Amino acid sequence: MWGKCLSLVFKLSIMATVKFRIKGETELLTIYVRLRDGRNADIEVSTGYVISKKKWSVAKGIPTIGQLKNTLDKLSIKIAESLNTDKGTATEINKDWLHLVIAKYKNESIEQKTETLIELVKEYQTEMKTKINPKTKKPISQSTIRNFNTTLMRLAQFEKYKKKPYLISDIDLTFHSEFVKFERNVLQLSQNSINKDVKQIKTVCLDASDKGFSISEQVRSRKFNAPQEKTLFVTITENEIELIKKFKGSDYLQNARDWLIIGCWTGCRVNDLMQLTNDNLLIKPQGQKFIRYTQSKTNKQVDLPIHSDVNEILERLGNFPRAISDQRFNEWIKIVCRESGLIQEVHGTRQNPQTHKKEVGTFQKWQLIRSHTCRRSFATNHYDKLSNKLIMAVTGHATELMLINYVGETENTHLTDFLTLWNAPKPTEVKIIKMNHKEA
Repeated sequence: MWGKCLSLVFKLSIMATVKFRIKGETELLTIYVRLRDGRNADIEVSTGYVISKKKWSVAKGIPTIGQLKNTLDKLSIKIAESLNTDKGTATEINKDWLHLVIAKYKNESIEQKTETLIELVKEYQTEMKTKINPKTKKPISQSTIRNFNTTLMRLAQFEKYKKKPYLISDIDLTFHSEFVKFERNVLQLSQNSINKDVKQIKTVCLDASDKGFSISEQVRSRKFNAPQEKTLFVTITENEIELIKKFKGSDYLQNARDWLIIGCWTGCRVNDLMQLTNDNLLIKPQGQKFIRYTQSKTNKQVDLPIHSDVNEILERLGNFPRAISDQRFNEWIKIVCRESGLIQEVHGTRQNPQTHKKEVGTFQKWQLIRSHTCRRSFATNHYDKLSNKLIMAVTGHATELMLINYVGETENTHLTDFLTLWNAPKPTEVKIIKMNHKEA
């Protein structure tokens, strides 16, 4: 109810008022603003600001922290000034109008700010550090924020190639076509890498539009994208894990081997994997040991039982193996897999060690092994053996479709289910009913 959750009621005139309130059931709640102007307007939109439930005074209907209260006070004044200016004109006072007022308030010097695409990408990346992921209701992961660094680097290369900077207003389907061709033909990037860059550029452009920048309507077109290609990957089978367990070599290679085995039986991303210590080991009341950790990417807590291969390593070492860098892990597990006999020819993709660009071809399997192979192997080795829900609880995939795409499967199990049902012997009860019908 507005009576309980309104805050900072700012009277514009006898009839018009601005009120703020919070919505939601999670710990971090979005603050909404409602403008009422008699019969002329009654609109409500999100301010984009969030606040912890603990820092919102329900009794007073205001934030308990001064900085945000002052921010909302000033926003109320901005809305008042804009309403007084636009009310007597042909401007329609609606949700779009209120969104624009808020956007301009957040960017008072928008006319003086640079409109180059690169600077806006940098600005968006900086803002991500304080934003909340609308799906997870948690802060955006550092890895997602870092992904924009690559796009920025390629945009800089493109501008150097074209010998000119690009303004936000220059971004249209012509830019899209030229940028995609540059990344494909000059940088020789994979389709998926191009797709990621285009998606990030489109996101920044749409965000800039929300802030009041003028963008080409072509950015909103479905053509402003880049089709994805199917990801080629290899996995380590359970039989191959047995071969890897028998590997003997230098201490640093055996340390990498142990991490490889643990990774295949836990499904951890490498940055989470290397953080595991005995502090992550817990025991259930029934006596079962399990691993508990929080995924750095999703901030989701994961509990998983300890596989016998992992338990053997923990008992042998008295702890998890020594942590090593992602680069060294990728380098050393290739040696481990090669010496373990994973030398069969397979089709896949790898990063060329000389050019550092992705290449598609036929290679010996050990050449395609990398840190992420552990996670894919866990998902693939358990797919169709455990329920998707159980696997997702460990991998952190949000939907079954994401998991199916991740393991490279096609959701066609329904074909078998239908045929099994249709080809099954008819129930005896049905025959009895028919016989009784004839007797009747």
